[in-house]
Amino acid sequence: MVTFLQENEGTVLFVGMVTVLVIAAILEMVIPRRAESPNINQRWANNIGLTVINQISVNLFTIAIAWWGEEAQIGLLSNSELGLLPTLLLAILIFEFIAYWFHRALHVIPWLWRLHAVHHCDTELDFTTTYRNHPLELYVNAPFTIPVILWVGFSVEIVVLYQLIKTSISVVAHSNIRLSESVDRVVRYFIITPDYHRLHHCSERRYTDSNFCAAFPIYDYLFGTARTRTYADHEVMEIGLEYFRAPIDGRLDKLLLMPFIWRPEQSASLSREPEAT
Repeated sequence: MVTFLQENEGTVLFVGMVTVLVIAAILEMVIPRRAESPNINQRWANNIGLTVINQISVNLFTIAIAWWGEEAQIGLLSNSELGLLPTLLLAILIFEFIAYWFHRALHVIPWLWRLHAVHHCDTELDFTTTYRNHPLELYVNAPFTIPVILWVGFSVEIVVLYQLIKTSISVVAHSNIRLSESVDRVVRYFIITPDYHRLHHCSERRYTDSNFCAAFPIYDYLFGTARTRTYADHEVMEIGLEYFRAPIDGRLDKLLLMPFIWRPEQSASLSREPEAT
């Protein structure tokens, strides 16, 4: 398996991502959590546009860095006898820690929030929201992630496996999928569930600034940022932000220019700067 991942990392990630997206789309039709948004076609077109831009560039770039580091024998684990599973668990703990604190920074630092607001201004949440990120946000994250890959010496297969796991959980977490209340109550302690992450996309700031973890909620519970609402609330609570709620605000060109032409006062509601957490 290791050799296969090394030789086909790009294909594996692409096929894995598409497979999970298709499964999530089917589940949204079979067991939806909320009513379908009225402007779903426009949302999907713009969200998928950002997905293509982001995934082609960033994932392949990250894998290329891991491949270069492995070939150059750089990193603490470059000649380690540590097995695949322990190394993968270590990667999950490290990458999730970085993702958690970077995500919190996105909500606190104003210029980072302008980038991250592209993700949060989606007025509904479904599988297409997963990769609705401004491309610059992903590159701003790179200086925090890439040095760790090189310093620790994570191999290509470890990076690919982590990306597959994170992608699968993240897509499901953003999906409009209904889990029973009893199942969600248990699973959310181990893996990010749709209800757990949907609360992070609630327009009320006290909920937007919570539930930061990407795939596994360990650091939310550890640092006290895990929140919850009643099961019934999820069907009626407002998703998105208090501003940038008009359909035109979600157009692809508007999303790409949003951080540079920051005019929330001209949208549906007044501006709010991110609050410290």
